[in-house]
Amino acid sequence: MGRIKKYRLILTEQNTLSYPLFMKSGLNTKVAFVLALIWAGIGFKTAPEAKPRSGVSSGIIGQNLEVLPSPQDKEFRNKVEGLTHYLTSRSYEFRGNPNDSLKHLEAAAKADPKQEYVVVLTARRHLQKKKTDKAIEILRLAQSTNQESVAIHEWLGLAYQQASQLEEATAEFETALGKSQPTLISIRGLTKIYSSANRHDKAFKALETSLKKNKKQPEFWIGIADLYRDTGLSAKADINKIKSGVLAALDKAEVLKPENPLTILRLADYYKLWGENEKAIRLYVTLIELNPSLTGVREQLAELFLQEEKTEEATKQLEAILRSRPTNERALFILGGIKRDLDKPEEAAMHFETIIKINSKFEPAYYELASIHLFQNNPKKTLETLESAYEQFKPKFISKFYAGLAHSTLHQFSKAIESLLEAEELAQSGEQNRLTHFFYFQLGAAYERNRQYNTASKIFNKALNLFPEYHNAMNYLGYMWVDIDRNIDEAAELIKKANELDPENAAYIDSLGWLYFRQGKYDKALIELLRASELTKEEPDSTIFEHIGDTHQKLGDTKKAKAAWKKALDLLIKQKKKEQEPDAYLFEQIGNIYNKLGQEAKAKDAWNRSYEITPIESIRKKLQHTKQER
Repeated sequence: MGRIKKYRLILTEQNTLSYPLFMKSGLNTKVAFVLALIWAGIGFKTAPEAKPRSGVSSGIIGQNLEVLPSPQDKEFRNKVEGLTHYLTSRSYEFRGNPNDSLKHLEAAAKADPKQEYVVVLTARRHLQKKKTDKAIEILRLAQSTNQESVAIHEWLGLAYQQASQLEEATAEFETALGKSQPTLISIRGLTKIYSSANRHDKAFKALETSLKKNKKQPEFWIGIADLYRDTGLSAKADINKIKSGVLAALDKAEVLKPENPLTILRLADYYKLWGENEKAIRLYVTLIELNPSLTGVREQLAELFLQEEKTEEATKQLEAILRSRPTNERALFILGGIKRDLDKPEEAAMHFETIIKINSKFEPAYYELASIHLFQNNPKKTLETLESAYEQFKPKFISKFYAGLAHSTLHQFSKAIESLLEAEELAQSGEQNRLTHFFYFQLGAAYERNRQYNTASKIFNKALNLFPEYHNAMNYLGYMWVDIDRNIDEAAELIKKANELDPENAAYIDSLGWLYFRQGKYDKALIELLRASELTKEEPDSTIFEHIGDTHQKLGDTKKAKAAWKKALDLLIKQKKKEQEPDAYLFEQIGNIYNKLGQEAKAKDAWNRSYEITPIESIRKKLQHTKQER
């Protein structure tokens, strides 16, 4: 078997023992165990040809181990005993015997209470087993040998806290906090005890004290930010006070320039949460530089850039995501919204359509696409998109609202009213915040276009109750009454108030001129109507020119009246050519102008067309009147 070497183990009192370093597992633990023995006996010496001598048998025939006298130093003996128990504890732990492991761990702590790590580990194990008395015993023993240990004070505080001895726990935590390098254990313990007792001023004082410490770990300061947040919420403190403490802690963390990506991410997220966008952006950019493939971070960056109105920077981040992951639905969705806001509806629609192809269950994409089609004045595509959504999802307020707007654009006012009423019912069962003044304005306009004037009036007034300064509804309702020559006094009040709120609005000025016309004040009417036409000279309005013609006629100037009516007719015919669907109201207007110009046959044709689209009593009477004249 080869030559066997003999060894003589000499243990000297000068050896220094420190064994908590060997908390390892597997192969590392085996190495650690051997190293611990070597550390315990730096005095290893080899004697290749050791001579036989009296003593304890070595197990090798003819060879004994020399028995040396025990060390006389008591502290050294305690260290040896502590190390022996510690290693035995580790051995039992590896063999799956936690009870014996804890027994020897406790013996190690009692033998050598200066070994802080072993003491804390022992206390932790006892606390896990709810044996607070044993934990306190071990910690107090250790404290008697080391009054300056922050860890011993903090863990003793935890043990007292678990034992519901809050006065003693507070004293230990306060002592630890008074040291130069406390940890989150003592600060967290104090804030919890004080907050539970509604002594929030004390909790905040502990946090303020912590801010004066010179800690070099960014994670510590993020923990302080957490405690400021939790303490502030518990105290129902002013949000600015909470924010001030949180940001003070976060700034201390940032100054330390953390290198751990998870710490940087946590810090960036915290800044973002508290509205410190520039700081958050800076940290997110750092993360992207460390790892360009962090899709989630790029999404956060894009969101922040959008909040800061840095659309170009946001677009760069989203496009970078799509280069690596072309099917990233969130990036496509946000980018679609950006393109929509940049007035690029075709590109926006392409992104939303792509999302639906990738994932037909991505519901918001349908409604965004429907809104794009509405914006492009393509109500048929809007309804087609919404029909696709109905196949996948239950109707929602937004889908029925968009359907109502699409039907109104198609001059299908009965269907528009039906859809909008369904939207109202859906909102009342869960989204009442959707029922705004704008919603009721759209519903009122649909009723007005459907010639249901009394109902329209009720709905417009509902919009005004929600927003009394909503001058658009004031003008619409006032003009409706003036146009059908009813409730003129109410109309006058509404129109004049609308003009006060928005004095340069051409539509409101036209309503005012038309009001004066109904009141027989033709000179005043003409002044206002001409002012309205001047304001709209870049985009002339047929209704204004029709009103100007009617007013000239009342003032006896037939030539100017016909000129104005012809201008109105030209504008209406141009509008008719642009319409995708026939509009009953438009044909009625055309018929009215032809009738004023004395072209009765053309007027009748236009009114017939209007009646075919929407058979209402007012058109029937006009047609009946032309027959009687013949």
